[in-house]
Amino acid sequence: MGSRTWMSHLVSLTLLATLMARVLANNEINCEIQSLNGSSWRSGTEGVVSCKCEGVQGQKITVRRQRTLESTDSYNGTVIHRDANPDNEWERRYECLLDGMSQVHVCVRVYAMLNVTDFLCRNVVYHLMCTFSRVENANFEKRTHYQLAMGMARPVDCRKSEDERNRRKMECAVPIDPNSLVPEWRVFRLMMRDDLGNQTQEFRRTELEMRLLKWSKQNYTMIQTPNKTCLTWNGPIIYPNQTIELNVAFRHSRLPSLSRNFTVLLERDVGVLDQVCFGNPPEGNQLFYVSLRRRLRGSPWSETYPEFGLTTNASLPLRPPKFLVNGFSHDRTKRELKVYWKPLNELEFNGAEQTYVASTRDGTKVSTTKDRMYAVFTDWNDTHPATVSVWSSNVVGRSLESNQLEVPSLSAIRHRRVYLESYNKTTFILSWQGPEDLRNFTGYIIYWCTLSSKVHDACDENSSIETTFASEPTFNFSGMQGVIRMAVAANYSDGLTAGMRWWSGDNEVPEKPHIMRYVQGIVALLVLGAIVVTFQKMRKMADIRVELPDIDKEPTEISLGSESLFYPANVSPEKFYGAVSRSVRFAAEEPTVRPDLLLDEQEMPKQPPMPQAFQYETDQYVTMGAISAPCVDGYIKPPPVR
Repeated sequence: MGSRTWMSHLVSLTLLATLMARVLANNEINCEIQSLNGSSWRSGTEGVVSCKCEGVQGQKITVRRQRTLESTDSYNGTVIHRDANPDNEWERRYECLLDGMSQVHVCVRVYAMLNVTDFLCRNVVYHLMCTFSRVENANFEKRTHYQLAMGMARPVDCRKSEDERNRRKMECAVPIDPNSLVPEWRVFRLMMRDDLGNQTQEFRRTELEMRLLKWSKQNYTMIQTPNKTCLTWNGPIIYPNQTIELNVAFRHSRLPSLSRNFTVLLERDVGVLDQVCFGNPPEGNQLFYVSLRRRLRGSPWSETYPEFGLTTNASLPLRPPKFLVNGFSHDRTKRELKVYWKPLNELEFNGAEQTYVASTRDGTKVSTTKDRMYAVFTDWNDTHPATVSVWSSNVVGRSLESNQLEVPSLSAIRHRRVYLESYNKTTFILSWQGPEDLRNFTGYIIYWCTLSSKVHDACDENSSIETTFASEPTFNFSGMQGVIRMAVAANYSDGLTAGMRWWSGDNEVPEKPHIMRYVQGIVALLVLGAIVVTFQKMRKMADIRVELPDIDKEPTEISLGSESLFYPANVSPEKFYGAVSRSVRFAAEEPTVRPDLLLDEQEMPKQPPMPQAFQYETDQYVTMGAISAPCVDGYIKPPPVR
């Protein structure tokens, strides 16, 4: 029984496996891709690729070219991809994708189409030298051949150019008879042969179009004048008495903005020397690289002559420097006046030995400086106004024009100067005290420049002084880069200004006048004297003493007569020095009667009453001037209870 069950299970599994294998075989996907134009295409035509997959239900089919999707998606099992004008390539790969997964691929080779655009021919007496650029890429060079035929003549082979700079150029030498009649135009047939077949392109050229000028291979002689430059070669002129167009390209050695390109017309005369001339750029003492082309009018341009260097002649500076607004500062202690300007750039100097010359109008003071931004006048008299002029200068001489700066009598307008007060290195805020004179006052001019690393109180020679306007006596320099110098000048509409004040790190705000200091000293002494007197008076008022006579240590009996004297607020001495059988009575109170004393009073004989010390009633308080009662203990007693 067990073996039969085991055998039945084995048969069932075998049948199930067979059934599943058949199902999988029926659902197997088979994709196929092919080029409908064959394995070789021609650039400029249309290439078609077909991708078909069997057994596909709802899956997306796509064609990918060179890892780029180029086709419309299809879900019915077939997709057609078309390439219009494919590029010249050695191998062009197409893949068939099913839901993004590559299934099969095909590769095609795209050959170049003959389409020359730079065909040129020039007449070289016994033959025509024609040139053009290859159309195929480097992979096809060994499989591609060119031939050129003129009219019905036998074609000639073309070869690579021997010029290393034009390795893609092809040259074809077509022989001609110099004694034959020159036709008005000629027809050329260019033929290209490769693995895919032959192609032909036709060109028509007039005789004038084939007059291509050539450059001499000999060394040139350069003749340079201030305004123009001429190059001369030893060799005859081929086309005399004709107008030639000369294209000149100047490339500046450092600044592309100065590069330029222009064309001039030259009349060629009969001679034994080949010469071209052109004008120089206006910038003096500058290095340019020059390239030349030329042609007969209506003919193609010649090849570019090899580039050569040209340094223009030095000339006078283009202009003088421009003074800064209120561009001067005066140091009364050193009796120095500094004037500041915007410097020229190297191109504007037009020459070497670049300097500036500053002078007063009367010529009594002249300052020549190599500093780019200022000049210094020593022993300056600030009691008189002056006019300062400045020129730029180089090895040739001064600039033709100058700029002027009016410097007023500084001693007369000191109330118009500003005083720099402080500079906060954390907030980058410069503060100053404004001028006293506010008539015609319009605001402040702020100056700054990069601090020189060589001189502590000068601007860096590679920078320039920048300016801006402010209306308040503070300015924030937080946006400036690097360590800077700062200056401020008060600006007036009438032009009378005290000039710039450079921040030196010290507070310039002046102290108050001497008379004010004297007044302040006197007031301080008076206040101090009043304080001292008040202090002494308060101390004297606080020093209150009660002076008492010396008291013996042993009690002393004092005869009081027949009856004791009573004083206001004093205690009877019998209280301390003996048992006196008497009653003590204060002036404002009734006598106190004690039974134990009545007997004693009766036994003792009575004495006549003594007159009281005061016949009038006094205050119950002890005064400082009162006479102390005998035998007092030195303490002030409180008044009796009222």
